[in-house]
Amino acid sequence: MIWQIKRRTTLSFRRTLIVTVIAIGVPAGAAVALQAPGAPPNDDYLASIALNRPGDRLERTATLKDVQNTANASVQSDVYNPPDSGGPPEPVTCEGSSYGKTIWYRFYPDVPGVVRIRANGYDAVISVAPFRRSTAEPQFGRRACIDDSTSTQEELFIPRVRKGRAYAIQLGGVNGASGDLEFLFDFLADVDNDGVLDDADNCPRLHGGGRPSGCPKRLRPDVVLRAQPTANGIKVLGLSVTSAKGSRIEVSCTRGCQTEVKRANSEVSFQKIRDNVLAAGSKIVIRVTRRRAIGAYIAYRITDGNFNKSERCLRPGSRKPRQRCR
Repeated sequence: MIWQIKRRTTLSFRRTLIVTVIAIGVPAGAAVALQAPGAPPNDDYLASIALNRPGDRLERTATLKDVQNTANASVQSDVYNPPDSGGPPEPVTCEGSSYGKTIWYRFYPDVPGVVRIRANGYDAVISVAPFRRSTAEPQFGRRACIDDSTSTQEELFIPRVRKGRAYAIQLGGVNGASGDLEFLFDFLADVDNDGVLDDADNCPRLHGGGRPSGCPKRLRPDVVLRAQPTANGIKVLGLSVTSAKGSRIEVSCTRGCQTEVKRANSEVSFQKIRDNVLAAGSKIVIRVTRRRAIGAYIAYRITDGNFNKSERCLRPGSRKPRQRCR
């Protein structure tokens, strides 16, 4: 089976490559179904063409393309037959339309995302159903399908899929339509599963909580440190932090003061550090965090009679300062 692959940037398609695909995706040890003479190789459910193997990376920088002639394709009353028996019949209705002469594909998302499936050539139904990887048992009761009655030449379906699941794709001709059918498949990853696809996500490894940027809310506290110089460091006269309501603010020193933790409401003053004398080489560390937010890390390194300020960010749930949190 020869597949054409077209390179893509987002949803624009360019250069074409030809690759050979290892085809059948059936459970280990299962017998391979035999198609009727002249039928497409993926006519039967158990002979579906695998777009990737379980555990392998699903292609997400190219469009997968396959063309089959469905003139001699069939519909199974038992998707396990051939070669076995005891399976459910193929679905043959969608949105009030009847269809037949079906072919099958399958895939295994290694991360969450969205698949973009197109069928070109004639009026066709696209159906996607999960199945049990260990047994190949289809879960047709949970399938989603589309029949766009406004177009008789191209169907487009964009369902969301989950990491670690297995899915079967069924294509069939409305009212028995058949002929050359082009199948096009794109996988658009959403690694953090926040609804913003990686191509448009400014923080593709952090759940954005529904924010259009794909990034969690970022805390940007205002810190005021007042100090008096000493011969070998500083004397702290006052420290206050203003941050978003509900933020957790932790003030600590590498040496010379006690750790103090408070919740932000408006401006918060820290008393335990007040009047402490901190020697050169010591450091005041302020961590401002909140659940599902990018936190702030502010450090004051004490020098002879002065201090230097540095800032970093904290990924949600982490205390480790970073220069970038995405």
